[in-house]
Amino acid sequence: MQTLLALYLNAATDPAVPTTEEDRFRDIGPGFAGFVATAAMVIVVIFLIVDMTRRIRRIRYESEAQLKQDQLADLGQEEAAEREALADDVAARKPGTGEAGGAAGGHASRGQ
Repeated sequence: MQTLLALYLNAATDPAVPTTEEDRFRDIGPGFAGFVATAAMVIVVIFLIVDMTRRIRRIRYESEAQLKQDQLADLGQEEAAEREALADDVAARKPGTGEAGGAAGGHASRGQ
């Protein structure tokens, strides 16, 4: 028991062991190096999140633009088909061309 008491007293007076409350709390934790490493990690993560958000937004805008371009192309093809059909209809109604003009001309010549 005395040897245990002697060890305890030697440990309590050892200069390597902090004796005050302030010294004891100073030695706990990662210190300045841990703070710098954590701060660097936070900064890197923030930059990664901003970059990821920018890339996702760009992909979404590109897909919306492509969809709008496809819709405009389809609309242009429909308008071109309508113009072509209208041109064919107008050409068919002109006298002397197409079926309607030929029939009217042949009928008029029979009456003379």
